[in-house]
Amino acid sequence: MAPDAITFRASLDGFPGVDRDVAVRNDQTLIHLHRVLQQAFGWDDDHLYSFWLDGEFWGSAESEYTCPIEIEPGQKSARVKLASLGLLPGATIAYIFDFGDCWQVLLTVLETAPADDEPYPRIVASRGDAPPQYEYDEDDGEPEPL
Repeated sequence: MAPDAITFRASLDGFPGVDRDVAVRNDQTLIHLHRVLQQAFGWDDDHLYSFWLDGEFWGSAESEYTCPIEIEPGQKSARVKLASLGLLPGATIAYIFDFGDCWQVLLTVLETAPADDEPYPRIVASRGDAPPQYEYDEDDGEPEPL
């Protein structure tokens, strides 16, 4: 049986009108979703991240799936396949990238449909200009958190 593709609307918290639609096959993992979000918002993949399936930033530990690099006892890995999460249209997921700068993205499942033959994950639509991941101080060239 061919996999389905799940399309998410990814809205950057604190930046109205900045969102991306991304599609990920349901036989791919939250890690794949993380990678396409990095690409969609123009971020370097050099920080930790977590997803909360309860739709709340810093939500319940039971709903958290985190970067597989820093798993502690009792935590769940983002290495989980999307098909196992029971995501339906309208479901929301909170995603935080970089626990220092705390980029927050609210994901909403838009639809699930049969996957086509094009590569996944992928960016489907882009609205608004994403702010830079780091703001630079012109005096010393060092990144300053936003």
